[in-house]
Amino acid sequence: MASALGIILFENPSVDVAGLTAHRPIPAISFLGRYRLVDFMISNFSNSGLNHIHVHVKEKPRPVYEHLGTGRHYNINSKKGKIRVLYGEQETLNKVYNTDLFSMLSNISFLEEDKNEYVIVSSSYMIYTTNFDEVLNTHIGSKAEVSILSFATDQAKDKFLHCDTLTLDKDKRVSSLGLNLGKIKNRTISLDTYILKKSLLIKLIKKGYQTSSLYWFNNVIRDELDRLVVKAIPHRGHVFAINSLQAYHQAHMEFLNPVLLRSLFNSNWPILTRTNDSEPTTYCEKAIVSSSIIANGCVIKGTVINSVLGRGVVVEEGAVVINSILLHQTTVGAGIHVEHVVLDKYATIKHVKELKGSKTQPLYVTKRDSI
Repeated sequence: MASALGIILFENPSVDVAGLTAHRPIPAISFLGRYRLVDFMISNFSNSGLNHIHVHVKEKPRPVYEHLGTGRHYNINSKKGKIRVLYGEQETLNKVYNTDLFSMLSNISFLEEDKNEYVIVSSSYMIYTTNFDEVLNTHIGSKAEVSILSFATDQAKDKFLHCDTLTLDKDKRVSSLGLNLGKIKNRTISLDTYILKKSLLIKLIKKGYQTSSLYWFNNVIRDELDRLVVKAIPHRGHVFAINSLQAYHQAHMEFLNPVLLRSLFNSNWPILTRTNDSEPTTYCEKAIVSSSIIANGCVIKGTVINSVLGRGVVVEEGAVVINSILLHQTTVGAGIHVEHVVLDKYATIKHVKELKGSKTQPLYVTKRDSI
């Protein structure tokens, strides 16, 4: 079992899931109808045996507090471990100063008091499953001072846009950090996951903030590449970077593939979340549903194809929902056609006959809106 402190940092400014983040921070964004994005990384930590977890939130912390609670639903025993939700409590001049480095510095006492020798620093917008016990052992065996979890892809022109990229030498040592601008298809992507000793992390936080009050943690790592032994640990499974509304929509559409779904949702590596008691979904006489993920409590009278429906969604008779994501307690009225749409919580579509986005530009309907 991994003996380390798990830290989930908030996203940098290149991550912008437009619309959804107006109402909640990235960790609290709904995913696949019943999960939140933060569930995947916390489940990785919990399944790997990490009992102490820090979750940093940039703003709007209430939804994260409510979802994480005591951490019991993540199998975090409060007598042996703890989940802390942290954010920069000191006032900043403006949002540009609200960096992950500033947040860690503002809460450095919690880091200094933790008894673990190692830390695993990650983010909530990257979705993948991995055993951090094995990753930590690989890091220690490599003699690296910092290890970065990486993912080699040949789809960098279409995916992982604006994610950090790594250039490696023959010994898997990181020689430079770049940015994926979608110009080259083969890239080694940083999963924004770093493994290092706690003492080194504290040193880097203080040094980085002294260098620039606008620095992010990846800026510190980039500055230290010539002074530290930084190596990459390759990740072999599936990876999704939820860093835009298009990426959010695209990931949902890909997860409708049952083979991919089973590979991520493995009974031996459960994705844990806060559950709600609700009645089963009702499929009425004229309902047609195919290739979709449907959460509990829905009432479906119309047609749902290749879509994801959260809890309590209502699709009225004659309505058609295709390639769309309908969040909690939304309604599509009778006879309305919806395609490539992300419908936020409690929104209702009842006064228009058709609402269409596209694969590359899904249409977002804001929370509690009525159209």
